[in-house]
Amino acid sequence: MKAKVFVDHKQLYRLARETLQGLGIDIDPYEKMGNLTVAKMQMVEIAKAVSQDASIIVMDEPTSSLTSIEVAQLFGMIRNLREKGVSIIYISHKMEEIFKICDDVTVFRDGQMVGSDLVSNMDVTKLIHLMVGRDLDAMFPKIDCPITDVVMEVRDLASGSRFSGISFDLRRGEILGFAGLVGAGRTEVLETLFGLRTKTAGTITINGKVAEISRPSDALKHGMAMLTEDRRGTGIIPVSSVASNIVVANLKQYVRKNGLINHRKIASDAKEYIKRIEIKTPSKDTLIQDLSGGNQQKVLVARWLLTGPDILFVDEPTRGIDVGAKAEIHSLITKMAGEGKAIIMVSSEMPEILGMCDRVLVMHEGRQTGILDRCDATQERIMEFATRTDEETGETQSQAI
Repeated sequence: MKAKVFVDHKQLYRLARETLQGLGIDIDPYEKMGNLTVAKMQMVEIAKAVSQDASIIVMDEPTSSLTSIEVAQLFGMIRNLREKGVSIIYISHKMEEIFKICDDVTVFRDGQMVGSDLVSNMDVTKLIHLMVGRDLDAMFPKIDCPITDVVMEVRDLASGSRFSGISFDLRRGEILGFAGLVGAGRTEVLETLFGLRTKTAGTITINGKVAEISRPSDALKHGMAMLTEDRRGTGIIPVSSVASNIVVANLKQYVRKNGLINHRKIASDAKEYIKRIEIKTPSKDTLIQDLSGGNQQKVLVARWLLTGPDILFVDEPTRGIDVGAKAEIHSLITKMAGEGKAIIMVSSEMPEILGMCDRVLVMHEGRQTGILDRCDATQERIMEFATRTDEETGETQSQAI
């Protein structure tokens, strides 16, 4: 008779707490993973890898959801691990991280190794050329688009205790950036506007009429679309084809009067958008999980463009994709603005906010601390607003509209 095996939960949680505290991660080990933010999930994954006493640890885009403080903590962990003889394979599309933390670098492009050298022998220009196969002169191909009439007005928007007092106007042709530290509430604002989160106060006006949006279907009826921050978790349908992922938000348009699906129309539209957005895929029938991150993101852009939106929310649109794909996504966003679409873009990457946005709304701990015009937006100015306390926000509220 086999002996029964019992889990010592007290010991398990004690060790988990010690590991988290040892890494400077402030997370309750009793908390469910599903309740954590993407950033905190990332930190738990890092703690899990460190706890296994491995001699080699592979870190794949470990800082994609981390604040600058958390990145500094991670780099401190990596340095400590190196001193203990642990080897790190560090995968990242953030070039500044490669130069800051790595000893040597190997570059892959289209599934092939195209170069390898000591980091000390590299510079940014050389690295970019290896990554994309060409010189990249414009990471942020922002063009001046006509910014016309107001399409959305938001006044005193709130969602429970998560955020409150959000007020702004959004105009056609405009890219309005949402900036702030991780946890400031930027994503929650977009989710509330799109009906994914309950609105507890405030008004949303679309084209001059008050809009009641309690679910995403309401948002779609008002010409809105949303590219979520977690591409794998809430974006793609991994085991479905590229074509299915493109049309899934617009399925009603493919149902015939007899109730049957018009597969020929689905195939035609999928091929059109694959060509239009230059999605690199063997075919429309390829599983989306087999594409690169950048091409998965393009499929999601195609999905929402197919719905014909006037207002587009893009949350961390270039997270975890390579530098060449980033430029292509930026170009797509700029093109959509040029076509008269109104765009709100959340990004944790300061160069992206500064390079792409016409105005920047800054948040701190669920409060709006100011809105800056493009000409006034600098990294220092944005960080000043992003770290303001409640007592300091009063003077900035007049800038909200």
